[in-house]
Amino acid sequence: MEKQLLIIDDNADLLMMLTALLKTKGYAITVSENADNIIQLIKEVKPDIILMDMLLSGADGRELCKLIKGDVSIASVPLVMLSAYPQAVTECMAAGADAFIEKPFDMKVLLDTLSSLHPS
Repeated sequence: MEKQLLIIDDNADLLMMLTALLKTKGYAITVSENADNIIQLIKEVKPDIILMDMLLSGADGRELCKLIKGDVSIASVPLVMLSAYPQAVTECMAAGADAFIEKPFDMKVLLDTLSSLHPS
């Protein structure tokens, strides 16, 4: 069965690249370019893993992460934060992220992280 992945990032090029690459690895992909109605979206999509950029247009991924992890119905979904700021790892993990990947990232690192969070 395909693993459902929700990717939240305001970079359309990155979303297209990740969607193309991860589909070839057997993931079903849902993307969102903003954090509008994020809780509702997660409940509708029921992702196995969430990949989210730390800095989204008009939203702070760390605050969103706290919001997601604070909702018992979706708190158990593994959440991976992406950021071009390596020093943000501590803040992201403190906000409740299950993993942190620095941008630009190596696809192997991303795939290894995804499999470690949701073994098939």
